[in-house]
Amino acid sequence: MRLLHGCRLFVALVNKLCLIYLQHREVNEKRFTMFKQLKKITGALRVPSVEEREMNYLNGSLDRIDLEYRQRQVDRGLFRNSF
Repeated sequence: MRLLHGCRLFVALVNKLCLIYLQHREVNEKRFTMFKQLKKITGALRVPSVEEREMNYLNGSLDRIDLEYRQRQVDRGLFRNSF
């Protein structure tokens, strides 16, 4: 009888802990969802750096000759000149 009572208490404790864990998990998931949306918005508003613009320009080349032409333009400071 005593062993059975101890098992019931253990099962009740485990159930309570699982319930607490799931409640905290739901709260954390809502927080992370909010931060994901905030990161997307700030990422969309961020201006790409000079290095990122240069890399995107070079990655847009169609063949080796176009890549070499673009590399020469980047070396001449196409993206680094400020107006």
